[in-house]
Amino acid sequence: MDELETLVVDATERCFEKHGVAKTSMSHVATEANLSRTTLYKRFSRMEEVLQAVFVREFDRFESRLARRVAAIADPAERLVAIVVAIAENVPENAGIARLVEGPRSRAEARALAVGRSALNERVEAMISEPLNALEGAGRLRADLGRKDLIEWIRRVVLALAVAPQSTARSVQTRRRHVADFLIPSLCQPLGPKGAGRSA
Repeated sequence: MDELETLVVDATERCFEKHGVAKTSMSHVATEANLSRTTLYKRFSRMEEVLQAVFVREFDRFESRLARRVAAIADPAERLVAIVVAIAENVPENAGIARLVEGPRSRAEARALAVGRSALNERVEAMISEPLNALEGAGRLRADLGRKDLIEWIRRVVLALAVAPQSTARSVQTRRRHVADFLIPSLCQPLGPKGAGRSA
């Protein structure tokens, strides 16, 4: 992201705070960034492109933090659990991404957020695909599950957990154990001679 794009994205985020996502316009962004509309339109031809840049930066930062958290986890089942929990815990703390999962307050906001919501779905899918690919390659993923439906189900679980109110009494370890106890057995082949237990 170059200097001009950073300036525009920063200004857009400030405009979101002042005007709301749906009511932020190219004129608002140009004024906030202290740019002429001509300069802004040379780089971004529509507000959707500005929104895309805002969300891409948020997703990149989010994924970078997540990658650091799960880098040392070798087992793909454990890595999948860590990714699901990390997304659920971090989305509410990120104002830009939280807007995408909390639900729009109006039709205009729904249209404005559609660009980011679609991109968020793609990013979540990419994040959960890596450990799923590893589980599949190791023969641990259930053969009776369709890949497309499986990814969609996990994506919905992730987003549902992200918007659910978190109990302050519930520790990160407890949430991780609950996700592992329910998510992994539903996705993976049972391990061990008795066919029982978790695969993580």
